[in-house]
Amino acid sequence: MDCDDSRHCHTSETASRARAVSASQTAECTEDRVSAKPAPATPRPGHTRWVLSAVAGIALLTTLVLGWRGLPDVPMCWFHSMTGLPCPGCGLTRSVLAIGSGEFAGAWHFNPFGYVVYGILVVLLLLPILARVAPRPTAFIESSWFINTFVAVNVAGLVVFGLARLALHWG
Repeated sequence: MDCDDSRHCHTSETASRARAVSASQTAECTEDRVSAKPAPATPRPGHTRWVLSAVAGIALLTTLVLGWRGLPDVPMCWFHSMTGLPCPGCGLTRSVLAIGSGEFAGAWHFNPFGYVVYGILVVLLLLPILARVAPRPTAFIESSWFINTFVAVNVAGLVVFGLARLALHWG
């Protein structure tokens, strides 16, 4: 029996077992570190928000500078140029540009959904600020449920609008 002092007495067998367990734990730990794969790089949560904000800012700045009158006089819609019929998105670009230049009646005339697109651009522009000031509403806006519902409602609205536009075109 090995005794360092009266409080720490143990047998040689116990000490050797403890050293063996310690060595095996060290080996397992080293194996875990060696075999562990590095985690894949994921974008930072705020990075995408800032990129979207920058893109929206550029788009909104373009609407202010260019205006709808600055567009070239060429057909922009392939569907309309091939069929002669207006698609649900016809006039959307001109509508957004008209809103940016303050021509709100013209924007509505071109395509009422221009207001939805312009609103989305404004929200995307302000999203990084909103995330700092009001994190809960931002989390709701960025939630999958909200985005999916928003897209579904607007796509359905665009389809109904397109059908009504076609009915008026034929009527």
